[in-house]
Amino acid sequence: MRGFQIILNFIISLIGIILVSGLPVLLSGINKNEIYIDAYWKTVQDIIYAIFHPSELTYVIIGGHKERDLFPYLWDPIAYSLTVLFSSFLCAITLAILFTIVSMLFSEKVRIRIKLFFYIFESLPDILIILSVQFALLFYYKKSGILLFEIVSTYEEKAYVLPILILAILPAVQLFRVSILSFESESKKNYVLLAKSIGLGKLFILTVHILRNAIISVFFQSKKTVWFMLSNLLVIELLFNIPGITRFLLSTFQPNLFTLAILSIFIPLFLFYNLGEYVLSKKANRGEDL
Repeated sequence: MRGFQIILNFIISLIGIILVSGLPVLLSGINKNEIYIDAYWKTVQDIIYAIFHPSELTYVIIGGHKERDLFPYLWDPIAYSLTVLFSSFLCAITLAILFTIVSMLFSEKVRIRIKLFFYIFESLPDILIILSVQFALLFYYKKSGILLFEIVSTYEEKAYVLPILILAILPAVQLFRVSILSFESESKKNYVLLAKSIGLGKLFILTVHILRNAIISVFFQSKKTVWFMLSNLLVIELLFNIPGITRFLLSTFQPNLFTLAILSIFIPLFLFYNLGEYVLSKKANRGEDL
């Protein structure tokens, strides 16, 4: 039953992506009070054909004149963007959990101040954080002559560490907010009180018992954070000159290419979350706590 639901969700999502990708054609005549329904359905058919015959596709960058084969060219932008995205997510959730465990070791009064600090930090604009880190590294390089990380991607050197870390900063704060609420909720449950009564240490209870229950809630609520990261991924790719998939989307407005680019992001995320939810749900059903 679970497998059928996953397949059904995937099919519905795929249909939605295809239909939305053709909307620019449908609405292109709206200034003339016209809606091009025939052209829209022709575009939808072209998109479906492209999905099943990707090797036949070519692309032309806006402002260019030379046609190029879409594959295998598109594999590099896809791999680059997904590497940055998933690495940033893992970095963000790891930092959020570490900050949460450290914060839970303090009193409730201190935790309130910590949460207030992160709330204020989260309100800072994304661009300000990205540019501040870049300028700080440039300043350090100017003073010391040591370049800690690549600050832009080139044909010879690709920037990974800095884009991953910067993309993870605000998501880590968002996940910390979710994580600490989950930890505080779990800390009031009976199994934690029992663990305390038999003399188990606070750090041991946090890392062994509360963590494996709280992480389920954090994972399920992290989808909004990933969508936030996707919106910031474009900014990261532009500022770091990363030839990723979101920059490719800006370079062409062909509906069939747009659809394939979107699917290259959607499918890995869909598989990641459904696999994660399946594994965590099995653990939750078995009641794997103290």
